[in-house]
Amino acid sequence: MNARFYLILLLLSLLFGTWTYLAHNHGKSVQACYDELALLPVYAYVADTTAVGPILDGLRRMTDLAGFEHETGFQAALELIEAYGLPLTDATIASYEFPDLITVKFPADPKGILAKEQVMDLLRTMIPENDLDSQSGAYSKIILELERLSHRNLVFNIFAGILMFLIFIFSRLSYEMHIYLRQKRRLISVVDVMRHNKLNAAHSWTMLLVPAGLASGIYYLGAYLGRWANLASWWSFASMGALSLLATLVVYFNLRIYEHDLVAKEAEPIVVTPAEHLSQTEGEPDA
Repeated sequence: MNARFYLILLLLSLLFGTWTYLAHNHGKSVQACYDELALLPVYAYVADTTAVGPILDGLRRMTDLAGFEHETGFQAALELIEAYGLPLTDATIASYEFPDLITVKFPADPKGILAKEQVMDLLRTMIPENDLDSQSGAYSKIILELERLSHRNLVFNIFAGILMFLIFIFSRLSYEMHIYLRQKRRLISVVDVMRHNKLNAAHSWTMLLVPAGLASGIYYLGAYLGRWANLASWWSFASMGALSLLATLVVYFNLRIYEHDLVAKEAEPIVVTPAEHLSQTEGEPDA
């Protein structure tokens, strides 16, 4: 392996590293949206206290919640008076009836979105829609932003995959063809051919494993050591590996076709003798 091959290897490693960096930044944007969703709990105002028990039992059966809190109407009223500094006393509000308040919080991950749908289905069966505060306006905007991020990420990965696929193939083919043409200009022995085949196999395995493996290995090592959070989607690295494998196969078959063409051109021509000429030659007497 000479300096040109290592430059190609370095180029591919840097490009895969850039792909990893952009995938991580996309993951940070997605996680920021999930964090915003987690700041939007659902508030349920339960006037019928007999429904509080079934609601709490249903919430306890849901494993994907970040938690929930139950406050009696009196407790909720006291907290509001304290929070806003209202000129009211406990005795003043003792004669009033306030609905119980159930606050449901969700985790900052994709499970939180599904969990909120399940919670809303549960609450709607026991509480009027007007007594639910799901902060749907702000929630819908963040969900829309998540969908946009997902679409942009899909388009980017397709574009990056096609670009890396072409760079991988043509950089490798350019290098190998350079070696073939250089050998073509001089006579080579069987030992030289065997040495080149061994080197060609080493090139294939190195380019298959090193660029994508180096990018994913450094990323997951950094995540394991706590240098950064593991936010890049796993399928980004799976795409890199699949792309490297497919490009390696394309290069391999292209080089085999090129070698077969060289063998066919260098083979001695086969002389075909017409049958009529052959019979005339057999019929001539020996001198």
